[in-house]
Amino acid sequence: MSSESHSDLPEAKETQLCVSCMAPNEPSAHFCAKCGAPLTSYASTGPFESLFAEGSVYRSAVERPQKPIVVFGVWLIFGTMTVAGILIASLNLSDMDIWGRMIGVLIGVALVTVSATMIWKTTRNYLARKKTDERHDS
Repeated sequence: MSSESHSDLPEAKETQLCVSCMAPNEPSAHFCAKCGAPLTSYASTGPFESLFAEGSVYRSAVERPQKPIVVFGVWLIFGTMTVAGILIASLNLSDMDIWGRMIGVLIGVALVTVSATMIWKTTRNYLARKKTDERHDS
């Protein structure tokens, strides 16, 4: 038996593991320091914090889509945003001044850019994951 007593051993630091990426976090943390996933119920229910929790869900859907229904959902949500962006950018309201029309076009282009990027990344990551799974199965 060891001659060291329990008081001579270094004290283990308590950490909280992220269920999404398994990274260690401080016990008082509400969000993962590595991936941003919510760690506590407060992170999902606090008014401001719920925005970050929702962002974590979108990031997870885009980066690691597991099922085709997730890809379909992203297409549904962001496809609607793409159509809205095209409509906003193409509206030609003659009663608006040039600055109002420019702002409308910029907002429309921003919506189309963000939503098309989300659709493209989700679809690409799902198809790449599917090919990787097929290679590992054979």
